[in-house]
Amino acid sequence: MTIFLTMFASPFVAAAPTPDVEVAGDTYQNRILAHQQTTLLFRQRTMLTFNSNVNIDVNINCDALNIGDKDVEIEITATSDVQMNMTCKEEEAELGLLLGNTHQARNRNRYQYQEGFVCNLSCNSTNFQAKLKIQATNENRVGSWAYYDEAAQEWVTVPTTEVNGYMVCETDHFSTWTLLIPEINWTLIIIGVGIGAAVIVGIIVVVMKRRK
Repeated sequence: MTIFLTMFASPFVAAAPTPDVEVAGDTYQNRILAHQQTTLLFRQRTMLTFNSNVNIDVNINCDALNIGDKDVEIEITATSDVQMNMTCKEEEAELGLLLGNTHQARNRNRYQYQEGFVCNLSCNSTNFQAKLKIQATNENRVGSWAYYDEAAQEWVTVPTTEVNGYMVCETDHFSTWTLLIPEINWTLIIIGVGIGAAVIVGIIVVVMKRRK
């Protein structure tokens, strides 16, 4: 499964892809230059690609052994150079974000965590725009990007649309982000199917009586 995390910016100058930087461990600290696509490959598994209109001084910790084969992209539009911290994990136990766990979001709907990728992002700028992308799959196509509201201690889903094969949302702040999948309410589905079947049977009975 491939994931893209992209921070948005319309004024980008197109840049030719640069060779991958192979990171043998889980940590990487360096400056990523503006208008230059830079791809980091952690432990031959998890790929993080950066695009920005400003320089980014990154401090990254990526648990690639547990995350596995993921492909994440970050684009940033800001008014000045940015210092950014990024921590990527498969799960986040402190927030109850364990594979298969169910959470109730601010909209009162219930969601499951199935993606196996969660990232905590922070930077020294509050004046930026961002777009988060994750490649659409049969499993996550109905999902929504969500961030964790520390003050309210709850997950907040944001509008997410499928664009060119990716699940996309826009944001102007960093936090802990992941993709959540709506929980299927089988009770309502069964009730709905039962009602639908009863209606169909009723229509058939009425039609048959009229034919007599």
